[in-house]
Amino acid sequence: MVRSGTIKIVKVDVIDAMDNQSTTTSEEVAAARPSNSSSAATARISDLQLDVKVMGNNDVMIRVQSENVNYPGARLMSALRDLEFQVHHASMSCVNGLMLQDIVAKIPYGLTTEEAIKSALLWKLQQ
Repeated sequence: MVRSGTIKIVKVDVIDAMDNQSTTTSEEVAAARPSNSSSAATARISDLQLDVKVMGNNDVMIRVQSENVNYPGARLMSALRDLEFQVHHASMSCVNGLMLQDIVAKIPYGLTTEEAIKSALLWKLQQ
């Protein structure tokens, strides 16, 4: 079911005890849903929260929370592949229509900061 102009922001706080000294950046992206069902297949990002945390020199932890529409798991894995991340671990869970994805991956060459990684992922996910 597609509703015109609805915006839904979902935010879930997660406590991470792995690395208390790292900084975390997060970004929420909200966009209105398409107005008719024929353009539903072209909807890119409905609601998305992206958290990126660099751990050490070579690894990054990525957390994505979004609505469970338009195959968010496949879209994220495709974006990671296109950006040449080497995924060490991935976890996907769906709770009440919300898709939660946690990924630990090796940082590809050229993406050195949390902001650069976040920008590249958002750009790929919006394509």
